[in-house]
Amino acid sequence: MGLTAPWCLALCLLTIAATARAEMVANLYDAAVPVKEQTQSAFRRAAAKGLERVLIRVSGRSQVSDRADIASALANPEPLVVQYRYHQPLAADTDPSAEDDAPSLVLELSYSPRQVNALLQSAGLPVWSANRPSMLVWLVADTASGRRFVGGGEQPELQALMTDEAERRGLPLQFPLFDLTDTANLSVNQVWQLSATAVREASQRYGSAYILVGRASEFSTGQWVASWLLLDGEVARNFESEGMGAQQALASAVDRVADVQAERYAVFSGGVGAGSSLILIDGIADFHSYAALMGYLESLAIVRHANSVWVSDKELVVDLVLNDDMEKAQRFLAMDGRLQEVSGSGYQGSPGGVPPQLMVRNRYRWVGAER
Repeated sequence: MGLTAPWCLALCLLTIAATARAEMVANLYDAAVPVKEQTQSAFRRAAAKGLERVLIRVSGRSQVSDRADIASALANPEPLVVQYRYHQPLAADTDPSAEDDAPSLVLELSYSPRQVNALLQSAGLPVWSANRPSMLVWLVADTASGRRFVGGGEQPELQALMTDEAERRGLPLQFPLFDLTDTANLSVNQVWQLSATAVREASQRYGSAYILVGRASEFSTGQWVASWLLLDGEVARNFESEGMGAQQALASAVDRVADVQAERYAVFSGGVGAGSSLILIDGIADFHSYAALMGYLESLAIVRHANSVWVSDKELVVDLVLNDDMEKAQRFLAMDGRLQEVSGSGYQGSPGGVPPQLMVRNRYRWVGAER
């Protein structure tokens, strides 16, 4: 066994499609809550409100407080707080649900990831890790000033609302650059028509995992109505949202998208189908690569343990002990592309081959610690 030996890659590899981009969501376990005073009762109320926001963001569920374990924790949230501080509010800190329209302070709270995850698991809820698929948004709003794109300096209030709602659910959001290339590739009318073909072509340069296309209309009554198209590879989902004000209509759309993504990526500890699976990996040049690979696998929420069970100069078999099923694990691996799946035609194994008693399910090529 020689992990330090040079790794001879085949000159002709299977052409592997570029993988969609994933991003690490920052501050997943943090919340900022407006408060009027620095009293114990105000702190407890704010800590409970912040904890509920974090639980929604981490679980991928829009409703969590109906679980008994969660309700108990919300009644006594202080043990989950690991750090907090008060500061003067900025304009971005205003919150219509706050006790006062102009709170005198903002309380920033950080919660223990370990305790939050354990609480969700004890309540029978999943945990959605910080590694999440990126989403590109093409949105046209029809207001009194006409139909215009949202983003690129146009309709900044709507862009800010959409960004805030995505942050509420922990969704990595991106708006197009709206440069000359975008202008040439996609028109306002094509987005208004929710043209999947045109949008897919215009979005290729961004490489996002999901594409959200929307048209939103404002009525004189203040009511907003929107139609949406969510593109996930070749899968297309249509849905509607509405609300009294743009914020409600956009929040409803973001909730729908977050629910779809969480269904695919949030992990139930010991869920149906949990077990172990053997995968074969090549592309390990040295011990540093080996350590990076094992560290990466252990960092995935879907993986409880990753154990190497067989090594040769050209291959490594890893036993993945999973928190959920292998199908969901494959989605995690495909999301950021650090491990690229290799079909039989693109695979060249060691002369001796993998021992027949090792029932390998999938073959991958390690392409590096960072993409």
